[in-house]
Amino acid sequence: MATINGIEMHYEVRGKGEPLLLLHGWTQSSRFWEDYIPEFAKHFQVYALDLRGHGKTSALTPEFTIEKSSEDILALLEYLNLESVKAIGLSFGGLTLLELAKSNPEKIASMILIGASHNYNGADNNMDDSFSYENLPDAFKEELKLNHQNDEVKIKALFDPNLNYQINLGKEALEDIHAKTLIINGDRDEILGIDPAVTLHESLPNSELWIVPGTGHIAIVELNKNSFITKSIQFLKQ
Repeated sequence: MATINGIEMHYEVRGKGEPLLLLHGWTQSSRFWEDYIPEFAKHFQVYALDLRGHGKTSALTPEFTIEKSSEDILALLEYLNLESVKAIGLSFGGLTLLELAKSNPEKIASMILIGASHNYNGADNNMDDSFSYENLPDAFKEELKLNHQNDEVKIKALFDPNLNYQINLGKEALEDIHAKTLIINGDRDEILGIDPAVTLHESLPNSELWIVPGTGHIAIVELNKNSFITKSIQFLKQ
């Protein structure tokens, strides 16, 4: 645990080599990466984090923002004496990574964004309040308990409709991000569609785009897991 930026942040370290951060999606935790870490750890020193409000890290508070989440990562890098890192961000982790690359570009040597957007407001996708803890399937609730140490208070905080869960980076801000970037998006992304990925690719000056056929928002699981690992390692080692 690291005491940084007013919270306790949980992280795990495996492997040796250049530092590689793994940032999970909303309602997930560092557990998401368990099947990926063994291969990544053969090439990098892997840091798997629990982002603010998730896993073993401190619970969300009302002042949450994606920008504040990116400030957590910056504070952790300073705590670990890491001058720059390579990083992979999935969904919420990708938004956090984009914010960090905008505010502190020198910290990101290269990055992979999966199911990420430069312009997103979580409230827009929950206008009827259907995405609430009470309405979740039982199987999803059980997964949440595994991710968050069976802490129902912490879990329910993730579904607060008043959270400031948004990002809005304009074209000029994106054009100033020069980190080598691989953008990955499912062609059937049920949350974002593919337009944000295309815009990111057009705006980030040093980017590649991989649209994964037949997949949704989390495009790197199941049959795509091995190809993602292989492609990611090749990209990050270039």
